[in-house]
Amino acid sequence: MSQVVYITESEPSTSIDISQTQPDWMHPQLIQSTDPTKGRQFRASGLIPKGACLLVDRPYAVIPVVDEPATNDNLICSNPACNRRAPRHSASARNPCPNACIADVIWCSDACRDADKDRHAFECTWLKRYAGPIRAKWGEYDFGMLWVIVRLLAMRQSQLQHVDSGTSTSPSPKKWKYGWEGIDSLCGSADTWSHDKVRAWTTLVKKYLQNGPVLPHGMTSDRVLHLICQEEANSFGLYPRATGVVPLPYPPIDRGEQFAAAVYPIAAIANHSCLPNITHKPDEQGRMVFTASRDIVPGEECCISYFDLTQYTALASRREHLRQSFKFVCQCERCLSEEPADEPTEWNAMPMMDL
Repeated sequence: MSQVVYITESEPSTSIDISQTQPDWMHPQLIQSTDPTKGRQFRASGLIPKGACLLVDRPYAVIPVVDEPATNDNLICSNPACNRRAPRHSASARNPCPNACIADVIWCSDACRDADKDRHAFECTWLKRYAGPIRAKWGEYDFGMLWVIVRLLAMRQSQLQHVDSGTSTSPSPKKWKYGWEGIDSLCGSADTWSHDKVRAWTTLVKKYLQNGPVLPHGMTSDRVLHLICQEEANSFGLYPRATGVVPLPYPPIDRGEQFAAAVYPIAAIANHSCLPNITHKPDEQGRMVFTASRDIVPGEECCISYFDLTQYTALASRREHLRQSFKFVCQCERCLSEEPADEPTEWNAMPMMDL
């Protein structure tokens, strides 16, 4: 019998504390384990029926991904307690930054803007000074990556302030790490990436992410570089339709156009399979929702797909995409069953999410 989970809406908070960085739902049969090759992974401790909700995880940081903010319906509310879409045809649903930092920053209401005042102050000066130059010189992808890092640092600062003030002191349960503790435990390091990438990111850190008056995060440049390596290995793209639907519907329906990018402390534990038993899709507040796509038996690993399965169907294309984008060769059940007998195998199970 599937368990029904009700997720209630709540009004945006006037502050950000550790409780707002915790998952909203975790299935009681979903556990974390460690594989000697893959590292962290999800497993089922008991039968999880098809259709059951496994996880509802809040993003620790999320940014919109749009080409033309003024004419795009995909902008999202900047308040991390909200993250709802803000359609352009409703003037009241798009409250811009009073300091006019960038057009991508909006709130869906005055209440959300006021509640997010302190967190946004951390990023506002940085965005106003650097967004234009970064976009012009480095392009939209690198700007988005750096903005995600700034929002991660902003949430860390808010969380630390609440701990220091004594307003939120509850520690994470030992088996799960959420909030900044979860971000800090994400896989990824300079050794994961090519020398050219690390060198380029080092330049970006020195030019745009140094600790100082514009970005007072209190971290060393090496630690910020490490955070980029973690973010790039674990960020999710947010799409309007589910990722990982199997078997593929006919005719195939892709997951749609990406509208945001986010980092999740708990959801990032999931490893990839080209025959996943979980679909994932963001809800209306940017929370990542994992749903069992079939019955999952006790002891079985719970996996998602890192890419749109309608786009890469043949073994060679899937493996090449994973090798190029995620730095590993897939050895899932589907890939092994389709592998020619004379094909050499490799294994580098660095878990990654697609931005």
